[in-house]
Amino acid sequence: MSLTELNLSLFEWINASSHASDWMIHFAIFIANDLLYCMILLFAWFWLRGNYDTKKQILKAFIFTSIAILISQCISHVYYHPRPFVMDVGRTLIYHAPNGSFPSDHMLIFSSIAFSYLFSAQRKLGIFLLIMAWLVAWSRVYLGVHFPLDMLGAFLLAFTLNFFGLSVWNHYKEKMMQWVLTIHFYLFKPLIEKGYIK
Repeated sequence: MSLTELNLSLFEWINASSHASDWMIHFAIFIANDLLYCMILLFAWFWLRGNYDTKKQILKAFIFTSIAILISQCISHVYYHPRPFVMDVGRTLIYHAPNGSFPSDHMLIFSSIAFSYLFSAQRKLGIFLLIMAWLVAWSRVYLGVHFPLDMLGAFLLAFTLNFFGLSVWNHYKEKMMQWVLTIHFYLFKPLIEKGYIK
């Protein structure tokens, strides 16, 4: 079996069938579309209310995820793989532009954040976030906008970037934190002085 055949076979196995229940479809849509916004709001709250170490870990996750997305965009411009609905494969239950599917940006965001925590003192949270990342991966394939190998590619890219970039982060993290916190204090000084945020 070729890699393409394996990809299609796995997609057909995961993609929602015509007998899929409404509650499962709605659950998958929430995971695929809305969980990302919930995570952004949660991280924004912890940035504004968290201590130095909390902010440092969020900054790390933000930097690694931003770099990962930039690399993903470069890959998409060099290598185009059509999405399932473009190939008229399976069922598509949410709208998506017919741009390249490899690698998955959603999976890349979630797995980059997860690995940034996994390769830190907060490993348990990293493991939980990895589970969430694979749940997102399932939902995007289930709803017909990605292939399984799009998810695996994003996962491996996130792992590679975090693994090899860790030493660079450890070398420059304090300087970056000083710079970012200077901007943070400048922007939110009135609220910080009143104790609304930290």
